[in-house]
Amino acid sequence: MNPTFLKPFLMHRIVLTLLFVINLGGTIYGYIWYEPQLRDTPYVYWPFVPDSPTASLFFTIVLGLWIANKRSPLFETLAFITLIKYGVWAVIMNIMFLGTLPPDAPTLTVLMAVMLMVSHGAMALQALIYAPFMKWTVTSFVCSLIWVIHNDVVDYVLGQWPRYPSLAEHIMWIGYGSFWLTGLCFFMGYAFVLRPSLENKFIRM
Repeated sequence: MNPTFLKPFLMHRIVLTLLFVINLGGTIYGYIWYEPQLRDTPYVYWPFVPDSPTASLFFTIVLGLWIANKRSPLFETLAFITLIKYGVWAVIMNIMFLGTLPPDAPTLTVLMAVMLMVSHGAMALQALIYAPFMKWTVTSFVCSLIWVIHNDVVDYVLGQWPRYPSLAEHIMWIGYGSFWLTGLCFFMGYAFVLRPSLENKFIRM
């Protein structure tokens, strides 16, 4: 989990710019995908409903800052945690969704689910690849924890979770699993990013 030998390539301006464009495009597409749900959602919940595009937006901001030779521990923390959480969540949800489809389901529906699995899996992979180059603070860790837990509450306590009508009957277990996934993501973040930041004295309150 320390591909420092790849740093010259992974942190090259051309690579970062390419990823910036890809993630920006995915973010815009994601918000468009959520538009029907947002039409029926009170404005106060809007920042917390489009989970995946907001995650890719956080990483897009991180990439833009890196291109400009700047950093933000808060956005780096939010990006890592949410890319993994909502990337893995969407892969699982679409596997479950495919399991509900009849044998004669439209090919386009199947391909769309597969596309979402691949793109969201790539979100989580990005976070793992770029984790060694991130620097967090205790403050950014705590603020991100509050954001993500609050997002879980909005989704599964206040009923604003992303719409998968065919999986609605499983919402209790989906919410339960999502809270555990949050804990796993923060444990990974501590192990892969925050602890190395502390050990290398990058930490600043």
